[in-house]
Amino acid sequence: MRNYISNYITPLSSTIAFLLLVCLNGYGQNKKQEFSVSLGGPFSFMTYSIDQESVQGNGFNAGLRYSYYLNQGLSIGLGVEYQKYNSTAKSGFYNGQYTTMDAENESFQFRYKATNLREEQNLGYINIPIGIQFETDGTSKLYLGAGAKIGFAVNGTYETTMQNLTTSGYYPQYNVELFAPAFAGFASINDVKAGKQDLKTEVSYSITAEAGFKQVIAKRQSVYIGVYLDYGLNNIYNQEGYKNLVQYNPEIPVNFKYNSVLDSPAAGDVKLLSYGLKLRYAILKN
Repeated sequence: MRNYISNYITPLSSTIAFLLLVCLNGYGQNKKQEFSVSLGGPFSFMTYSIDQESVQGNGFNAGLRYSYYLNQGLSIGLGVEYQKYNSTAKSGFYNGQYTTMDAENESFQFRYKATNLREEQNLGYINIPIGIQFETDGTSKLYLGAGAKIGFAVNGTYETTMQNLTTSGYYPQYNVELFAPAFAGFASINDVKAGKQDLKTEVSYSITAEAGFKQVIAKRQSVYIGVYLDYGLNNIYNQEGYKNLVQYNPEIPVNFKYNSVLDSPAAGDVKLLSYGLKLRYAILKN
């Protein structure tokens, strides 16, 4: 996270400084300024292509926004928001094999077969959106907004479960496949629950669009009701080499490491996508 911020803090700071300068000038010119809080959702997930079934999950976003009006119907805005993403990968049957070393430093082929594999992935991002908004005149208005945002990962986890995991070891030098003993890492295990593990992702860049209705409810107070789309542009997951789903541990053979399906060779680019309804409450100031 610290590296992400250090790489992008300079252009981001320049943008914020420019907008703050515009805002301060706005005070002197008696221009309108709007402060708002928002809540959006419910569709918020990662998109990727893998051999397994990918299930789109639900999430939400909550944020603060400052808008400076260039004229009666046109404004520029800068904000900060928290976004939650959720996705699930599922497979009825998953298998793999690779050559490794056992506890006695002897080469063998580790084989595994999993049934009803399920991996749930959760991400949390802090986003900095910047955009422009057009709205019509009157107390009941139409509005249309567009912009971009940069997002920094603040948390990420994945959790793997399997109905059954069967592991074995094939020793070609003896032409034998072992399904036991369990202490050597060869067994059939039911109801595997790997527990939550860290999922590290990169900075996200997205384009955004929003449209809907704005209703003035009192002097200098308004509510927005609209639809929105946040479309991720870049791959946020760096594989750093392909990994097997079940990783054999020669030091403690009964203690497997379970890697994410996003580390498999079949996994493509991972991008963020969020859309749905967005509600905003706004206060207007001169």
